[in-house]
Amino acid sequence: MDHHHHVETAIQNSDDCCTGTDNPTSSGQHMMHHMMSMSFHFGTNETVLFDWWKFSTTSGLIYSMIGIFLMAALYEGLKYFREYLFWKSYNAIQYRSVQIPLEKGPNDPVTQPTMFSVTHLLQTFLHIVQISVSYLLMLIFMTYNVWLCLAVLFGATLGYFLFGWKKSVVVDVTEHCH
Repeated sequence: MDHHHHVETAIQNSDDCCTGTDNPTSSGQHMMHHMMSMSFHFGTNETVLFDWWKFSTTSGLIYSMIGIFLMAALYEGLKYFREYLFWKSYNAIQYRSVQIPLEKGPNDPVTQPTMFSVTHLLQTFLHIVQISVSYLLMLIFMTYNVWLCLAVLFGATLGYFLFGWKKSVVVDVTEHCH
């Protein structure tokens, strides 16, 4: 069999799927029943991320938009919070007086951060939360529903407005030309 025959069979099976028939494919599995739109649209009938997050009414769309808006705003807040924690821990190390003790005792206050320090473990946890939320927001945007895309954009904009302004007034302690 050539490649052309496989493509025709896949298209035919796809067409059967979209006509409402429940014909299985040649492999015995069912084709996807809900075809996702691959262009921007203004729909009020959408599945967002999970099977349990569906809406088919305008009120469902609005509630989803509010949740997505808050998720995007809090994502920006999380980014700032992680940066704040980093600079806080960096400054604590940077401005500590460095003394070379003759013998290091158990009560020596000078400790260097380690891979298993509480600060690094917290940053690692917050990093995975940040990455997860960013991918979820990306997948929401990839529904191509204009209303949901606007909720992501406006939520991120508000989040940056609320949290990002502090970035511009923070002195960069890694800058050597103070």
